[in-house]
Amino acid sequence: ISSLSETAVSTLTNSISKEFHSFGSLTWIAGGYLMTIVAFTPLFGKFSDIFGRKPVGIFAISLFFIGSLGCALSTSIDMLIAFRVVSGIGGGGLSSLSFIMVSDVIPVAKRPQFLAGISLVFCLSQVLGPILGGIVADHSWRIIFYSLLPLCILLAGLIIFVLELPESSGNISHKLKRIDYLGSLTLILSIVVLILMTTLGGKDYSWTSTPLIILYILEILFLSLFILVQWKFAKEPILPSRVFNRNIICANIANFCCGAINLTTVFYLPVYYLTVKNLSPSQAGYQLIPLLISNSLFCLFSAYFARWFKTIRGVMWIGGIILVIGVILLCFVRIGAGEGENISYAVILGIGLGMNLQLLMLISQISVDQEDAAISTSFNMFTTYIGGVIGVAITGSVYNNIFVEQL
Repeated sequence: ISSLSETAVSTLTNSISKEFHSFGSLTWIAGGYLMTIVAFTPLFGKFSDIFGRKPVGIFAISLFFIGSLGCALSTSIDMLIAFRVVSGIGGGGLSSLSFIMVSDVIPVAKRPQFLAGISLVFCLSQVLGPILGGIVADHSWRIIFYSLLPLCILLAGLIIFVLELPESSGNISHKLKRIDYLGSLTLILSIVVLILMTTLGGKDYSWTSTPLIILYILEILFLSLFILVQWKFAKEPILPSRVFNRNIICANIANFCCGAINLTTVFYLPVYYLTVKNLSPSQAGYQLIPLLISNSLFCLFSAYFARWFKTIRGVMWIGGIILVIGVILLCFVRIGAGEGENISYAVILGIGLGMNLQLLMLISQISVDQEDAAISTSFNMFTTYIGGVIGVAITGSVYNNIFVEQL
């Protein structure tokens, strides 16, 4: 559900911007949602340890439901962006908890296949999102947000009545005392400032302007405070230093890069087809199918490759090389390129992404103790999303500065 909401907007932005006469807010429609996903994803891992998986899951679904309903009923671009922010908070919880629950109930030996299954569903929703968004954009962009509401109700029912998940101990007063309030605040502020920097820089303000310099200073301040609180003062830190071993650090650097490539491509490839190729929203959405299907299939295949060849690193090296080739090919795609050429480039990129994203999640879970699996999983999702947010924001600045000015 979270991924569907995230990617459907990529083919809805033109319709939304035309209705509200606000083309300059294109980046914020997606950026506002992704900003809160990034800020709250690492928090949900720790909160689910404190309050239990089910209560935190229902809380996330409720926020997502409220945000989606508000988006559907929006009467201005500012109202839409505000409710996208609310949806993003819930989306951050849904994204991280889906993988955390696997670590709760599935043994390590069987975990790769189940993680691959979730990744496959995640990728398939990325396939459906732009397509459904393109179809409804030809009628009314609000339909996509209304369609998310019954899915939220269904998901809440499954969590409450079907899933058997670990419960937390202690009364509510004890649980509230376990929250790292200062760490949570400084983390959220540092992420919000970082995203404001990348979104406003080069678009509304020059990179050396006074507002951007103030944001640089605030980012250094908030990030330093967060690190200090986590490592020196917090009794139950959101990101304890013990989880930062070599495997986790390398996996999350790779996650950041994959997230930037994935989200930027999913969001701006349809924009390219809408504006440069002059396709309809539904046609632009269809252009993502080769990328997202190859991504989905190789998320599934990567787990089996690693088991058959008894190497995770080798599979990821091959996937990384394919990913670099795919990025280079897309960077130099010709405006007059044929359909076959466009499809082949997208498939190559999707294969590279699929062979890495799934295995990076597995590494994050098996490289720490079970008690830290939720924290490590949330941090994995966090780095993927923050890579996507920064990638989309920087690409949005280029889009607004270069392309829009030449229209």
